[in-house]
Order: sequence, then structure tokens, then C-alpha cells
Amino acid sequence: MEMNEEKDIENALRAYGERIRFKQRLKAVQAGTDMNAMRQSANDYMAESSQPVRTLWHIYRTTLAVAASVAIITTFSSIFLYRSYQQSHQQEQQYSMLSKEIQAVKSSQRKLLNDYNGRGRGLSNNPAQVSGSGFLITGDGYLVTNNHIVRDADSVYVQSTKGEVYKARVVYTDQVHDLAFLQLCDDSAFRSMPPVPYSFDARPSDLGERVYTLGYPREEIVYGEGYLSSGTGYRGDSTAYQVAIGVNPGNSGGPLLDEKGNIIGIISGKQTTSEGVSFAVKTNYLLEALSNIPTDSLKGQPLRLNRKNTLANLPRKQQIKRMQDYVYQVKVFKHKD
Repeated sequence: MEMNEEKDIENALRAYGERIRFKQRLKAVQAGTDMNAMRQSANDYMAESSQPVRTLWHIYRTTLAVAASVAIITTFSSIFLYRSYQQSHQQEQQYSMLSKEIQAVKSSQRKLLNDYNGRGRGLSNNPAQVSGSGFLITGDGYLVTNNHIVRDADSVYVQSTKGEVYKARVVYTDQVHDLAFLQLCDDSAFRSMPPVPYSFDARPSDLGERVYTLGYPREEIVYGEGYLSSGTGYRGDSTAYQVAIGVNPGNSGGPLLDEKGNIIGIISGKQTTSEGVSFAVKTNYLLEALSNIPTDSLKGQPLRLNRKNTLANLPRKQQIKRMQDYVYQVKVFKHKD
């Protein structure tokens, strides 16, 4: 579309130039006609002839016809050229505006591309990188992860399943319960998503309840499932669950869901002495931490969690498809000592 518009404007300007040259040729023809000589010859001949008008007509009718034609053509050409000039002038203005808009778009694209390339190089090449998982608690860009992932961070980025990378800021940390809240909407590249499809269940879950998690133990999202094996965490920690799910360090900060798609906890780590034993902070401590976030940190707008669970009646595969867009890989950069 852009190339076609530029070609149309170029053709219009070329046609305008041809019309200007044609007008100049007409003026040259008109200038070459010596009207004074014609009038003098007519007066001299009238003095000598008894039929001046008829004789003059026979002598000068070709010249007069040419002169009249030139006058008519010049008149209409002037009108046509004036209108063409107006159209061309408007087209030039439109072309100028279009060019400015194109340059603005190109500049914006270059800025976004440079920003994206810079992020990509930083995320892939920086060896001082700590990775974990996190998930949205609201569709407008607030996310929860573990505090131990972002502790002492110089910069924090998150990456979606589609490879989209966003800069994040730490809004609030709860060191006691190992929770941290991030905000993505400070990044102009982030666009708000629909409300999260899961709800947050603070009620105690039963032993043996089937649970699953999504996280990033590697560069792609990984699904894990198991069951609730204890109502307490490491060494009887009442703020956490023990779950029989095999996880790796990158799973920390990922969601723990029951079969209906309710968030019942946040994966916080694993027991190194036992294979397939992990721990998750209970959801009621997540809600407690949310209520403690200072209003200033949220820019005066309290967080409102989704209370409608749209995963409840879906089979597990569909639940995973709906959820994975809301689970992010958290990448943290720290200065080397």
C-alpha cells in the first residue's frame, strides 16, 4: 500500500511538470506571432484596396486562426493547469504528511527492535543470571514469584511462552513467606490480558488431593503433576504444603493448582535429600501478603483478584492450554562480585 501511494504521487508530479512545459511552448508560439506587424500590414493594405476586409481575411485567416486557437488553448490550459496545480499542491502536502508518518513508524520500529535485541542479548549472554517461574495474579500485569529469586537483583525480566520479554519492577517482598510481587505494566511493550482464568483458594486442601504445576526448569514451560502429601512443609512449617511432584530450581515461583484449577499454593523449593518431594507456600499467605502491600507501591489502585474460575469444568489438557499464557519465566541479573 505504501509503495503504491508513493508511485501515484510521483506520477502526479511528473504529469504536472509536463503540463508546465506545454504551457511554456504555447507561450513561445504566442510570442512568435508579431501582432503589431499584422495590424500595420492590414492598415497599409486597406488604404490601397476597395475590399479590405475580404482581402485581409484571405491573406491572414490562417494566422488569425492559429492566434485564436492559441488564445483558446492557453485559456483552457491555464484553468486546467491551475486546478492541476491545486491538486498537485494538495498531493505534495499529503505526501509530506505521509512521509513524516512513515518516518515516525520506522523510528518507532527501530526503537522497539533495538530494545528487543538488547533484551535478547542480555537474557541469553549474561552469565550472572538467576531463573525461576512466576504467574500473573491480575490480567493488567501484576505477578507473584519467590522472594529468593529476585533478592538483591539489579534488574528483573520475565519471558512468556511465546518468547515475549518484558522488564519488571519489584513492587513488594514478603521475606518471611518467600513471596515477591512484580509489575509488568511499567513496560510499555506489555498489553493487558484478559482476567486470569483461575481463582485463589485459601481453604486448607486435603491429603491425597491431586495437584499440578507449570514452570520453567528449562527454557520452555514444563508440566508436572502429583498429590498433596502433607499439610505442612519442611520441618513442620505450617505456612506450606508438602507435595509429591518432582521439580527443579527453575520451578520455584510457579503455581500449584488443584484439579478444578484453583491456585492453592506457590512452589517454593524441593527437599534435596528426598527425590520427588517439594514444598509450596499456601495461598492464604499469598492473600495476606497482598493485603500488606503499601498503596503507594500500587500507584493508589488496590489489586483485585479474580474470583471467577473458568477452568473448573475443563479437562486437564484444556486447563493447561488456558493457563500457560499466564505463567512466565523470571530472569534476574546481578552484578558479579
